[in-house]
Amino acid sequence: FLANINPELQMDVLKQVTGPKLVVCDTMNLWISERKPQLLETIKKVDVFILNDAEARQITGEPNLIKAAKMILDYGPNRVIIKKGEHGSMSFTDDSYFSCPAYPLEDILDPTGAGDTFAGGFMGYLASVDNLSEESCRKAIVYATVMASFNVQDFSLERQRILTRDEIESRFSEIKDISRF
Repeated sequence: FLANINPELQMDVLKQVTGPKLVVCDTMNLWISERKPQLLETIKKVDVFILNDAEARQITGEPNLIKAAKMILDYGPNRVIIKKGEHGSMSFTDDSYFSCPAYPLEDILDPTGAGDTFAGGFMGYLASVDNLSEESCRKAIVYATVMASFNVQDFSLERQRILTRDEIESRFSEIKDISRF
């Protein structure tokens, strides 16, 4: 996982890895503004690129997120995941589209770290099943959403420290229920 650091450092990290099974990359508006050419070089080398809706629009100059995702796929990654905060997330590949709703919350105490928690939940689930199929990636996105929803309910890592597997599975089932028709 190439976390949100300078794209040149992301490339340095990637060069140290031999034969990765999956490379996921995150970024932020600063790197898009200040290091876009370097970021685009990094994106060419990753399998999954995770960014938020504002970043997708900024990197492409395209206000429509579907068009922006297609443009980002042309930069090189196999999958683009666009996070939309309280509106969930969207995943795009050349052959698939998946939309995951956000978990409905009445109280949000601190959104800091929600994106990192999303990425960790995504990577953690995929590592636990050792499977990169479309079905596994979709489940990983739902688990990522669940983990981020817990993160925003308290400050820093406080909610994560007391979180149980049963709570995670319960919320996963709830998201499945609210999106079924």
